[in-house]
Amino acid sequence: MMDELLERCREGCEAAKKHGATDAEVVAQRAEEISVSIEKHDLQIARSSHESTFGIRVLIGDRLGFASTNATRDLSDACRDAITLARATPGDSHNRFPDSQPLPTVENLLDECASEFSAADAVDCASKMLRVAEAADRRVIVGDGAFSSLRTTRAVANTLGVAASEAASLFTHHVLVTAKEDERVSSMDFQFGACRHAKDIDVAPAVVLACRNAIDSLGSAPGETFQGVVILSPNAVLDILVAPLLFQTNARNVLRGLSRWRDRLGHPVASPALSVVDDGTRPGGVASSSFDREGVPHAALPLIERGRLVSFLHNTYSSSALGVPNTGHAAGSANTLPMIGPTNLALAPGAASLEELVTDTDQGLLVGRFSGNVDPISGDFSGVAKAAHLLRHGRRVCPVAGTLVAGNVFDALCAIMDISRNTQQVFGFTLPYLRIGGVSVTAG
Repeated sequence: MMDELLERCREGCEAAKKHGATDAEVVAQRAEEISVSIEKHDLQIARSSHESTFGIRVLIGDRLGFASTNATRDLSDACRDAITLARATPGDSHNRFPDSQPLPTVENLLDECASEFSAADAVDCASKMLRVAEAADRRVIVGDGAFSSLRTTRAVANTLGVAASEAASLFTHHVLVTAKEDERVSSMDFQFGACRHAKDIDVAPAVVLACRNAIDSLGSAPGETFQGVVILSPNAVLDILVAPLLFQTNARNVLRGLSRWRDRLGHPVASPALSVVDDGTRPGGVASSSFDREGVPHAALPLIERGRLVSFLHNTYSSSALGVPNTGHAAGSANTLPMIGPTNLALAPGAASLEELVTDTDQGLLVGRFSGNVDPISGDFSGVAKAAHLLRHGRRVCPVAGTLVAGNVFDALCAIMDISRNTQQVFGFTLPYLRIGGVSVTAG
């Protein structure tokens, strides 16, 4: 399958050249997915999909055109469409394709038996999620959830010698759980899990943790108003901090003048406690692969080292425009032009346990999730702390509801006091708990 897709990509490049392209790139992807959803503590319809897509980019001089198609037998029409668009597009000297480079070997991407995983197997996994929730506590309800099996094959070729293909499998599950006792209703808790091999599927830990967190938030009381310490869970770190951090390190935003960190390479942008790495080659990682959307090899890339900004995320266009090496972060599918995005982003863990972070807090708030607004440009955030607990004298006093938290992301990054050694996988992100000072907390 990989060789077949790659050969089609090569044929598409040749067809584009025959139709008048100076250079060409063809990206192909084939996806086979089985998913089972859960709604209101009940299994819903299992869905299966099979889709193949080709994306063709062409250059006529420095003018770029793009077209995509699901008509996999003949790419000629799509090539002609891309060329027509290129002829009508203004030129840009930074429009170019990457040269061929050696690709790394990334382990544990494909389960050779993934093709044997059936809809019945997916239903069994989703059913187990419900059984685990019921066994954990009869007061919990799985309001939303899903189990998914995905097998993908990708290939990319261009007329400069890039030729890469790869197959991968991924099994994911998530749950959104609430608890109810008499008239009391808990905050919702979200948990996620993923693995590359069917033998490693274990839906129980995510479900049990979600149930426990939901039960712990029953019986919420009024909170307290103060300016001070909050402890963000991995989910809350994702909700508040990750999007602005990625916005600032995206080289496209640097080029557009939207990143406030555009002139900060080598300078502090966060607490010395914080280090951030993006690594598309991590074995078994949710977003691991040997190459990006353009066929450029992935590698581990430090973004922040001990609080100092050390790199931006680049694709071929931004690296050309800024005159720096390409970091291999072209993102997107065969349906889109290359964008810029992370792979497996990780905030480096610290030395303390979560309970030690709590013990070191005289007055504070433990935030399980965040529901509100975050401006990735200004960094201002405000919203409701969900699954939150009031902390006083180093102890969890009680769950609280309706408590608002507000502040500025860039101030918060500089005000990180401690980072837990406990981490969780949330989609493609590996995140710890963060203890942060100077956040505005307002009781509801």
